[in-house]
Amino acid sequence: MTTMTKGQAESSKADLWSAGPLLITQSVPPGLIRRINSSDVFVTYLGVLAEDKFEVGVRWPGSHSFYRPVAADLHDPLLFLESVREAGVLIAHAGYEIPRACKFLTRDKRFHVADPEGLRTNGSDPVDVTLVVTARDIQRRARSFAGMLFDAECYRDGVLIGSAAYRWSCVSAPGYARLRGQYRDAVPAAPADSSPVPHDLVGRCAPIDVMLAETAARSTWLLRVDPEHDVIYDHPMDHVPGNAIIEAGRQAALLVSNQPNAIPVGGELDFHHYIEFDQPCTVTAVPMSGTSTVRLAFDQGGVRMVDGTLNLYTP
Repeated sequence: MTTMTKGQAESSKADLWSAGPLLITQSVPPGLIRRINSSDVFVTYLGVLAEDKFEVGVRWPGSHSFYRPVAADLHDPLLFLESVREAGVLIAHAGYEIPRACKFLTRDKRFHVADPEGLRTNGSDPVDVTLVVTARDIQRRARSFAGMLFDAECYRDGVLIGSAAYRWSCVSAPGYARLRGQYRDAVPAAPADSSPVPHDLVGRCAPIDVMLAETAARSTWLLRVDPEHDVIYDHPMDHVPGNAIIEAGRQAALLVSNQPNAIPVGGELDFHHYIEFDQPCTVTAVPMSGTSTVRLAFDQGGVRMVDGTLNLYTP
């Protein structure tokens, strides 16, 4: 089995090593990463590098209905985060044989783009990158996996361009039903009645992608997710999904900073509770003085549901 030293990882301009054995060698079935539409599948293969260490191929499309290129012809950093999420689900099912009926609970996410130029698009052609994912702090419940921490490094042409980490737990289908209680059969609600923010102010091309609605409070918006959004809700959900929350946080950060062309190049988000469909959720953004960092808070029913920070960069 081939390995790579830290020095090689930092300096190599050639392709990364080939993983072996390969667990997934062809197109990844959408259902294996909790998707329905094949156009939303960005992972391409999965291989084993060492115990609890995996290599995942990723292809970023030249265009996409939601994760489209952003300012200055850069791939959306949130496409990088979604790729890490898909890689994690793929590893959980194919690498650790966690049953597909199990449910995953995200605890926190961290990411850092080392060099925004690594996100440069290739015109209308796709870009292939490689994720090296290491599983740490593996938790077990009897003979089953209860959760772990995934550390991911993203390489393009052998050069490290970003890193991410997220901690998650998993529960069986019956356990999840007990956990969700009255919400286990919840369905997405219609968007907030308040007027949506103009899409050009949050760097989006279409109103359906706007995740925020106006409020009378300063630097505070209502979370607004359209149930007709075929990327956010491409499969049944009983709560507001993480990709909608992260996108709403990005949009709030752009608004409060008055930088519609900025991109998030780092951040930390902690998920304390599920955001439900049956009551309003506010999103508050506060710039941190003297920095490019914005502090975010998601509150519902007087309870802090999610909080964290995003670091912005203007190309």
